[in-house]
Parts: sequence; C-alpha cells; structure tokens
Amino acid sequence: MISSTPASSTGVLPTVSLVLLLLGSISTHTPAETLSERAARAYDLGDFERAVSEYQKVLALQPNAPLIYNRLGVAHAELKHYEAALAAYQHALILSPSTAELHYNIGLVHLKQGNHDGAREAFKRAIALDTGSADAYTGLGEVYLKQGNFEAAARAYQHAIRLNPNGNPSAPLGLGKVRVKQGDLDAALASIQKAIGIQVDNTEAYYQLSQIYIRRGEPERAAAAMAFFKVLRQTDPLLSEAERWVKWHPQDARGYNNLGIVYLARRRHAAAIQSYERAISLAPTLATAHYNLGHLYHKEKKGDLAIAAYQRALALDATLAIAHNNLAVCYVESGSGLEKALTHARTAVQLVPTEANYWDTLADVCTALGLESEARRARESQKKAANE
Repeated sequence: MISSTPASSTGVLPTVSLVLLLLGSISTHTPAETLSERAARAYDLGDFERAVSEYQKVLALQPNAPLIYNRLGVAHAELKHYEAALAAYQHALILSPSTAELHYNIGLVHLKQGNHDGAREAFKRAIALDTGSADAYTGLGEVYLKQGNFEAAARAYQHAIRLNPNGNPSAPLGLGKVRVKQGDLDAALASIQKAIGIQVDNTEAYYQLSQIYIRRGEPERAAAAMAFFKVLRQTDPLLSEAERWVKWHPQDARGYNNLGIVYLARRRHAAAIQSYERAISLAPTLATAHYNLGHLYHKEKKGDLAIAAYQRALALDATLAIAHNNLAVCYVESGSGLEKALTHARTAVQLVPTEANYWDTLADVCTALGLESEARRARESQKKAANE
C-alpha cells in the first residue's frame, strides 16, 4: 500500500545571506522612492507595522501623493486599524477624487466594520467611476447579501462574473450563497463548483458545497466535501505561515519543501511541484524534497516521473523507508519490475518493521510473484503491526 505521508524537513535553518552593494555604485533613487520601495517590501513580507511606518515617512517628504495614502490605508486595513485606514483613503480622495480604487477600498473597510450602508454607497461610487470593476460589483453583491436583498445581490454577482468570468472566486461563491437562500440548489451547486474551479482550495466554498449536498440528500458527497473543508480550515494558518516563511527566507530549501507539503494537502499540485523543484534547486541533496516530488507524481499517476524522483531520493538517503515502499508500489502498478518491487518492499519492512502499510505492500508483491509462504508471513506481520 502506498504511504501518503509527505516528508517534512527539520533542523537549523540557514541565515539569510545579505546582498552587499558594490563599492562605487550610485543610487539614482530619491529618498522618497527608496522609502516607498522599503514600504512595499515590508508589505509583501506581511510586516504591515513597518509598512505603515515607511509610508508615513514617504508622506513626510511627499505630502501630496494619493497613491502613497492609498497604500498606507491598505496597510492599516491589514492591521484592522479601520479608522486610520479610512483617514488615509480620505486624504487620498482629496488629492484624487476620481480614483475608483479608493472608493472600493473604503467600501471594503465599511464592510468589515459592518457599516453596510456606507459600504454600498462606496461600491456604487467606485462603479460609477469604473463600470468595468468586477471587484466593486462583487463587494456590492456582498452588501446586498448581508442585507437580505437577494435579487440585487444576484444581479451584482452576475455582473461581476460577466466582467471577469475566471477571476475572483468570491463572485460565484457569493452567487451560490444567494441561490441557496433562494432555494435553487442546482444553480447554487453550479456556482459553488465554478468558484472551486477558479480556486481549488477555497475553504468557504467547500463548506457551502457540503451544505448543498446535505440539502440535496447526498450524504456521501456531503461528507467528502466536509472532510476536505476541515483539511483546508486546519491548513489555512499553516499556508499563511509557510508562504510568509519563504518570503522572509528565500534561500531556505526546507522552507520551500514544507510549503510544498501544505500545497499538496490543499490539492494545489502545480504550486506544490514548483515549491519542491525550488527546494531541490537550492539544495540538490535534500532527499525529502525528491521523495515529496515523487509522492506528488505518484498521486497524479505519473509513474515514470514518480519512480525517477523516488530513486533520486534513495540515492541520497538509502534509509528512507517510505521511498522504498512507494517505489515498490510504483513497480507493481507498472506491471513490470516485480523483482525490483520485492527488493524495495523487503528493505522497507527491514527499516521500519512496525509500519503495517509496508508489510501490506510486501504481501502484495509476494502474492504477485507466487511467494505464498512469504506473503502469508507478511500478512501476519501486517496484522501485528496494525494492532500495536
């Protein structure tokens, strides 16, 4: 049986190397531009307190910069400093009253504060200035949904979807919730599935999906959706932490390996592959990253790629029992290489005799080769290991 556990990384993390400027180089940036870059970098790293401080320094030098006031407001909003965010946006509006994004951002803050009337008017002003703003229509739909005006909410969400069919999943997700309220479960299901098609690991979408299946009398599908919802809810904070870690430590191979594990748990396979490959490029001898890449290819039924990755992992660490086990499974699934499968299955149980899955794999291989007595002993060892 394949073991589906990714291999995490442990150990002391290397210090981030500093990039030194060459002597004699001359910066052409103004002090305000330098501060603005620092602020943007801090924001990207999730250091919103520092971003606020840096943007305030920029404004001390450039007090008539609406873009900086807008960015300051966004940083305050991330910190839930909503009144400070509104004040920054209002400063920006004085300087640039026709900027739709400012009204949209004000609408978001009012929405978070529960000021639905204020949010509605702000989103409407954003739309008046930019009729192509799908996000503003989505925000307006959210307001109407919270106010119980389902027809208006549906129209706003539908308009957002027309403007950006494969963009923000919030619009089809919101439309799905509206359809549930209206009792149209078929339409609700289609909208929620569209949201998931846009963002495969949208936590709220899977919760809504489970509730729809319950109402449709489909308990198995409801249970499957709820199970994945729980995985997403549990890994939401891990995802934020892992993504932030690699931003702060861009040369840390183990950080990318661990980020790949979180992506895989959330079914973001393409992102997981990129993370594992990044880890390998930074640390080619990191056996766990090669194993994890093989494990992902195995889940995708890309047997040749999985075998190659498992083999690279074992070349680096021959004691990685899980790689021996899964490599044996790959050989069995390929319909050839049973002798190789037997060697790896035997090695796996020798390395970790307490793992029932490994004994199960050995029993399957022995049965395929007609080694009935060894298969029988493996089954007995499997039962013993499972009961311990």
